Order: sequence, then C-alpha cells, then structure tokens
Amino acid sequence: MRKLALAGALLALVTPTGPAAEPAADWKLPRQDGEKWVARLKALARDGWSVSLDGNEITVRRAEPAAFAYQLPNAMDGAKPLDGGRRTVRYVLRFAPRMTTDEYEKLAAVNAASDREYDKLHRAVGLPHKFDQFVANTPEEEARVAAFREAVAKLPRHNLPDLYTPEYSVYFAQTGDGGAVASWVADDGVRAECGDVRDTLLKYFGMYNPRAAAGGAGVVRYLPEPRR
Repeated sequence: MRKLALAGALLALVTPTGPAAEPAADWKLPRQDGEKWVARLKALARDGWSVSLDGNEITVRRAEPAAFAYQLPNAMDGAKPLDGGRRTVRYVLRFAPRMTTDEYEKLAAVNAASDREYDKLHRAVGLPHKFDQFVANTPEEEARVAAFREAVAKLPRHNLPDLYTPEYSVYFAQTGDGGAVASWVADDGVRAECGDVRDTLLKYFGMYNPRAAAGGAGVVRYLPEPRR
C-alpha cells in the first residue's frame, strides 16, 4: 500500500508542459470554414446519408436507423448476440485548433507513461479482480484498493485529437459502445455500408497515431448514446 501511495504522490508532482489537448471553451470554428467542410464531406457521403454543421461539430448521419446487436463480456463462446434495438448511425467530427505532430507526440508520451504506471499500480494491488473491480475482504485490502484508485486518479492524461487538416485538429466519434460491452450493426450489408462511409471519411484526413494510419489500431471514440 505504501508503494501505491508513494507512486500517486510522485505523479501528482508531474505537471506536463506544452499545449492543452482540448481547445478553450470559447473557441469557435469559423462558420464559413464549417460550411466549406460540410460541402467537402457531402461529396464523400453516400445516398441516404446527411451532413450537418452544429457549432464546432459536423455530423454525418445515416437517414434510416439500423438494427444493432451486442454481446455481454461474460457471454459463453457461441452465445447468440442480444437485440440492441434500432439506432441512428452517426459519425461526428469535432473541430479544434491545429495541434502539430510534435505537440501531439509530446502529450501522447505522457499518456503512454500513465498507461505503464497504471499497469504497475494495478499489479501491485495483488487481489482477485475483474477489470478494475477488486475483491477486498479485509480493511487492509480495502485500503490497498483505495490507495490504487487515488494513485490512478492523479495520473496525468490528455484527451488527444484523432485527425487533422492543414488548419485544424479533429476529434472523431461514432455510434457504438466502448468498454466491456461490444455492439455492432446486425445486418451484414448495412454494416458494410456504414464501414465504407467511416473508412472513406477517415481516409480524407491525416491521422496523428501511426498505428491507426497503418490499420493496426482504430479510432474508437464512441458517442454517449443510450441503447434503444
């Protein structure tokens, strides 16, 4: 427990320097530029899809809702997917001031260091667990888990953009579910259509993350949308 608390205290003293990953709250995408980007993205969209501008965000939306399926993380192999209801497939591009590649890499290095430290802290707890849910049966074990959570809360982390243009950085988000619950468009044809639209959008922008650009890691930011 002392190791966990000490690690948290040390990390609290580390203040990353450089640009903020998120734009100032009062930053606005110029309306004229937003309309230009709407026109560009409309040229990429397929029939049955719309493109709209709302402040700093451009949304590419499928007109007809799609049936979704999902699977719980503890499902048995071969279990039938569950009905996820019908949802409107959307891809949202939130524009922000341009971050250089050097600036991105500096902040990404902070995130990577936090990930490594998180793994060390997680292993140091030494208790049975599922993800971050530990089984603590004594006051000492509960204190160990509390120290872990306190240390993790102090890890520096930046919400980094996914894409860029010569003028702007872009955060990309999509309909779906992150975390332990996986969901997907149930119909093969509709899923292929949505995937084609998504891939076409992503190819139109530069990518900060070289693994994402090489296809080794995707852009996986999900919209906070409840399943219906």
